[in-house]
Amino acid sequence: MSEDVDPQALQQDLDRIKDAMGIAERYESAPEQWLLFSVLVAAGSAVSQVLLFARAAGFWYPVVWVGLFGAGSLVLSRRYDYAFGPGHSEPNVGFQVLVVYFGSFAALSAVDPFLPELGYLADKALALGLVAVMLGLGYLVAGETLKAYRIRARDRYVLHGGGLLLVALGVAIPTVDVLHTWSYAAFGASYVVYAAASYLVLTRT
Repeated sequence: MSEDVDPQALQQDLDRIKDAMGIAERYESAPEQWLLFSVLVAAGSAVSQVLLFARAAGFWYPVVWVGLFGAGSLVLSRRYDYAFGPGHSEPNVGFQVLVVYFGSFAALSAVDPFLPELGYLADKALALGLVAVMLGLGYLVAGETLKAYRIRARDRYVLHGGGLLLVALGVAIPTVDVLHTWSYAAFGASYVVYAAASYLVLTRT
C-alpha cells in the first residue's frame, strides 16, 4: 500500500538534516584548506618578524604576503578547484573575506599621509593592527554568511570566535608597547593556535 508524500514536509525534513551538517561534512577538503592557510600565515608572520627586526623597507611586507598567498591560491585552485571570485547563485565566503581584507589596504592608503611622524615599529604595528581588525571583520561576516549554506552553529562559531580574536589582537598590537616589537610573532602564534583549535572543532562529528 502506497502512502502520499507531503512535499513540504519532506523538504522540511531535508532542511533539518542540512542544518545539522558541519563544514567538513559539506566540504570535505575544507579542514585541509584551513590548515594550509594557517601554515601560510605562520610562514608570513615569521618572515615579517625577521624583516621587522632588520628594519627592512616597507615594500618587502606586501611582497612576502602577496607572494605566499598568491602561491596558496594557486594550490587551492589546482588541487581543490577553488575560486575566490564572486559567487554565482550563492555567496562565496572566501571572496567576502578577501574584499574586507583588501579594504584594509585602502584604509592604510587613506591614513598614510598622517603616518610619517610615527617611528618604524609603531608604523608597522598600526598597519598590522588595521589588517588584523579588517580580517577579523571578514571572519565575522563569513560566519553569518554560512547560515545561507545551512552550516551548523558550532562551526559558524569557529569563524565568529576567530573574528573576535583578530579584532582584539588588531586593537592590542598598536596599543601595547611590547607588541610593537613582537607584532608579527604575536599575530602568527595567535593565529596558529586558533587554527589548530578550529581544526579540532571542524573535524569533530
